[in-house]
Amino acid sequence: MPTATPEAIEDLTRSVLARMNDDLPASDRFSTDPTTVIIGDGGVLDSLGIANFIVGMEEALEDSYGASVSLSDQDLTGLFDAPHVTVRSFATFVHGRINS
Repeated sequence: MPTATPEAIEDLTRSVLARMNDDLPASDRFSTDPTTVIIGDGGVLDSLGIANFIVGMEEALEDSYGASVSLSDQDLTGLFDAPHVTVRSFATFVHGRINS
């Protein structure tokens, strides 16, 4: 299995978001750049989008790294209390969860 580096987790995050974009009309698609705000003030995901994203990330982490990481538990509240969460900050958080 590949190593779950911060960069690899960021790439995986962007991949999950890109798959979500594929299901949207062209006018509703969003950037998956590292600085894109995905959650919070100015975030591109609504509440249903966040739920789908979390499930997609959990599945992708299991498939890619064999890591069973729950991202829908209480530990995420600190991250979501931030004014906004970018692709990069989310990936950094997930990297920390995998390596804790």
